[in-house]
Parts: sequence; structure tokens; C-alpha cells
Amino acid sequence: MKSEESVDLLRRMLEIYSPSGKEGKIASFLMEAMSSLGFEDVRMDRAGNVYGEVGRGKFSVLLCGHMDTVTGWIPVKEENDRLYGRGAVDAKSSLAAMISAAAMLKPKIQDAGKIVVAGVVDEEGKARGIRQLIKENLTVDCAIFGEPSGLKNITFAYKGRVYLQILCESSTGHVGAQHLFENAIEAAYDLWSHLKDLSNRYRSPHGIFYSLSLLLTRISSRRTYGGVPDKCLLEIDMRLPPTFNSERAVQLIKDAVEEFLGEKSGISVSMRLIDQIEPFVARRDTIVIESLKRAILEVTGEPARLIRKTGTGDMNIFGNEKCVPVATYGPGDSRLSHTRCEYIEISDYLTSIQIYKRALEEILSIG
Repeated sequence: MKSEESVDLLRRMLEIYSPSGKEGKIASFLMEAMSSLGFEDVRMDRAGNVYGEVGRGKFSVLLCGHMDTVTGWIPVKEENDRLYGRGAVDAKSSLAAMISAAAMLKPKIQDAGKIVVAGVVDEEGKARGIRQLIKENLTVDCAIFGEPSGLKNITFAYKGRVYLQILCESSTGHVGAQHLFENAIEAAYDLWSHLKDLSNRYRSPHGIFYSLSLLLTRISSRRTYGGVPDKCLLEIDMRLPPTFNSERAVQLIKDAVEEFLGEKSGISVSMRLIDQIEPFVARRDTIVIESLKRAILEVTGEPARLIRKTGTGDMNIFGNEKCVPVATYGPGDSRLSHTRCEYIEISDYLTSIQIYKRALEEILSIG
């Protein structure tokens, strides 16, 4: 597979808008693309994940990237060695690079092992794709996940996540008699101020990765037109350090709500758990990480750096479920993820293909 073909593959992927829940068109495209590149057993599972395989040996490597993006179309253009488009960084470039590397190894791999490339859905949503992949019971001996780590970095750890809805309710009445009623919006704001203090209480001297963080992502209420607001909904995104699990985080919120209600009358609070993902820290002495480190050094001439990331990814779910060596690697500056100016350096994208390829050669002993 030539460089221009790899760039064209990525460009065509970027031209297909595929926010979470609307991955059907790109899934069909990738099935056709992998089939034309000589992948075998190209298929789609019930969640909409796409799979393709090269090689037929016993040792199996999973390359997993996600097809979906956040919402917000960005016109695709190429300019000054940059390819712009939604998903250019997060994370169509990683998936395209994985497909390209596997395709390049197809003539060479034969019986040395098997590479399974998976393009999964809903990574930016509730992770339906990776959860279905786990249910498929793929037999793999190790896995590399495609996310923007930066060309010379390998991600081995992610924080966990708890996403909550909290509803504050009170009794409504006429604005002229507001002194007789609790304002649910003001109560919700006071509650959020109380909850936010958890970030200060659980701030670690070792930095943000080891600290608990809370972010208010939504606040909404209905209009009352002359009445005191009686409902207000908060949505809160918590990021969990490896010293926490989701159960402990939820209990902290419950305890803080009870503490708040003990000082407040005329308000009721209910809570709904929307999503939870446990933190994950991979072992650093595995064949996956060692092979990626050597590949980065060989291809770029510079040593790799192991990094922890404060977000979450599909590796969290897979790594906590499967006892196999894992790591996350991919081109791109993650600071551009989800922004309105998302682009990948084409030279970095092409270099990452060589890094994936060299790491796979070492893992499968076909170098």
C-alpha cells in the first residue's frame, strides 16, 4: 500500500460524517475498503462494529480504533501538510493507519500470526462498540488501541468516568410570594458548589491524573412564566484517578447530597447514573509496549515516552475485562480533539503507519 493510497483512505474516511450513532455509512465504506485491500473474514457485528483479518497463525493481535466522532462537521481540506476534518485526530487517523499497516503486512505475515482490525462504534458515546466486541469473544493475545497519543508517546493509563444526572425539585408558587418557596435553580447551584468542593478535597499532590475532578456539563430548567422554578437538572462528569472506582465515586456524591439536604429544607434531590467506566493502568513491561517503544526509536530516532491520560477510552473497558497486554497509540495532538480546528499532520500520519508496522513485525516475529 503506497503512501498516497493511505492518505486517500484517511481523506475518504474524513469525508464521511460519522458522529456517534450514525456510523452506518463509514462502516459500509470500511468493509468495502478492507475487502479491496485483501483482508479476510470482513464482517459486521450486531452493534455495527467492522472487522477484517490478515494472516492465519495462532498468535493474534487486535488493532482497535473507533469510527465515530463527536458532533460538528469540519470541511475536509488539505493544506500545508495538514489534513483537516472531524476525526482527523480523534481518531480516524489512528484507524486508517492501523488498516494501512495491516494491509502492508499481508504478503509477509502468512502463518506467523493473525492481525484483527476492528473499527468500533460509539466510543464517544456509551461505548456500545467495545462492549459488543468483548461479547464477540474474539481470541486475541494482545491489543493496541488507536487514539491520539502523539507520534512518540504511548498511553498506558486512563482515568475512569462517572456521568450523573441530578434533579433538584421544590414546590412552585407565584413570584410575588417567592419568599415562601425554594427556588430549585438556586438550590441546584448551591448543590453544585457543594459537590465541586470534592475536587478540592481529593486533589492529589501528584497531579491531575491522581486527582478526582468534577465538571458541570449541563444545567437546565423549565420556564415557569411568573412562577418560582420547581425543577432543575444538573449533569456532572466525574473523572476518577486509579485510586477510585465508580462505586466509591457514586457513594461520595450520595453522601455529599445527604450532607447538603441536612442543611436545606423544601428541596428534594434524585440522582441517575448515566455512565460509568473504571480507571485502567496497563503493565509497562509487556510485549506490546516494548515493541512500540522499539518501533518509535527505530522509525523516529528518538526514545518513546510513556504517558497517562486524564480522559477515558475503549482500552479502559477492554483492559479491565481481558487479561492480555494492551496499550494505546496513535498520531495526532490530542489537544485538537473535539475542537473546531481538528487536523492531522500528514507526515506524522504516514510515520505512524511505519511505527505500527514495525511494532507488529516484532510482536509477530516477522521482522
